[in-house]
Amino acid sequence: MKFATKLSLGCITLLSCALCTAGLILTGKSFSDNLETTRTALQAQQAKEKYTLERSIFTAAETSALFSPIENHTLTTAAQEYAEQTSDASSGLALWVNGTYTLYSNLSTALPRTVQLQAVADGAEHWRLARCTGHWYLLLAQPLDIPGVQADLLCAYDVTRVFATRDAQLRAWMAVSALLLAVGGGAAVLFSRLVTRPLTVLQSASEKIAAGQYTERTHVQTDDEIGVLSRSFDAMAAAVEAKVDEMHATLQSQKDFIAAFTHEVKTPMTAMLGYADLMRAAPDDSDLQRESANYIYHETRRLEELSRRLLALMGLDDADRLTREPVSDRSLLNQVVRSLPQGSTPVPRIIACDCVVSVDRTLWVDMLRNLTINAQRACKGIPGASITLRCEQQGTTAVFTVTDTGCGIPAADLPRVTEAFYMVDKSRSRADGGSGIGLALCTRIVQAHGTQLQINSTEGVGTTIAIPIPALNPDALPIPDVDQKEQL
Repeated sequence: MKFATKLSLGCITLLSCALCTAGLILTGKSFSDNLETTRTALQAQQAKEKYTLERSIFTAAETSALFSPIENHTLTTAAQEYAEQTSDASSGLALWVNGTYTLYSNLSTALPRTVQLQAVADGAEHWRLARCTGHWYLLLAQPLDIPGVQADLLCAYDVTRVFATRDAQLRAWMAVSALLLAVGGGAAVLFSRLVTRPLTVLQSASEKIAAGQYTERTHVQTDDEIGVLSRSFDAMAAAVEAKVDEMHATLQSQKDFIAAFTHEVKTPMTAMLGYADLMRAAPDDSDLQRESANYIYHETRRLEELSRRLLALMGLDDADRLTREPVSDRSLLNQVVRSLPQGSTPVPRIIACDCVVSVDRTLWVDMLRNLTINAQRACKGIPGASITLRCEQQGTTAVFTVTDTGCGIPAADLPRVTEAFYMVDKSRSRADGGSGIGLALCTRIVQAHGTQLQINSTEGVGTTIAIPIPALNPDALPIPDVDQKEQL
């Protein structure tokens, strides 16, 4: 959710809460005042009714027995006659004796007796509201001043109009609130967009810079915190642009150095010198002479082709100049093993799935060869260490993997192992003839093929490097698959 939307919703929420609170307070105050006024008026009315009822009771009693205890039927008759004379649909009365039973009542039968009993028990100092049959009643009780009798007058007055007035006020306030909320919501949206406009500009600039447009700037000129943030962002973008330019220059320098010093071929050259020395030491051994000459010739041609391709590759930004050809994974893996220095250990185990890929054979084999030699160096001095060259097809993708059970790579070094000239163990790498550019060259080769190295390593356990590449239909493989010169 955008910040402008969050800000708008926040303003609308606050406005809604304020309107609801104000409506409840004002409506509640008005209702409370109306109810209090009505109650006061009804209590005064009940006081008059009490005195009138008392006079009726005394009049109904015999003059000779005026000061004798008044009988219940006299009370009932007087209350009934009074009720009939003052009948009002909006009110009713009940005559209670001893606070426990009713002598007379014309109250609604829906009015619970328990409520009436509680109202009588509360006395003249209290009042009670009750709702029944859709009406609200105010219950008021007053004790009658009749000698020898504990009688209470309970009146129920219909105050539904007070509640109806409250409901009407609430409905009116809700309508006004809805209108105010609509107007206030629109104002909040406009205000939010106005406030967040510099942030939108800042977001757009950051997205362009993230996409590689390092010259993009915000140019937001305000005197608030957003303006300060914008100026800081522009300064940061300028620093990033300068750093990226510096990195590009450094990378270009490394590429030039790699192109000039392709002494990654140092290991095969050492092996070739060894075979040449054997030929000099045993000039009469025709089999040794033939084997040595064959290896030297094969490696010389391979190195010549590799050097030419590497020099061309250093000047490439895409894969247009690669010489791709369909080739089987088994042929590639076998060629990698044949190209390894004689006597190097451990000897890789090959697991092929006989799939077909389109690669530059020379570069792809050299890439796998580099990874295998690195694996042999990692296994050096570890009893029982092994190396597996594998290719398996996963859907439409062929995945080449070089797996070893050697020393592994420390987690801190993993992010940098593909950097040119970076060596995890410099002393051991130099002693083994390493130059620190093998993995960098492998990375450049697989990038030219449109893929990447996937390195998974645990120190002390081993390393697995996977290279996924699209697989071809097996029918795309020409016959014969293997170059005749590779069979020398």
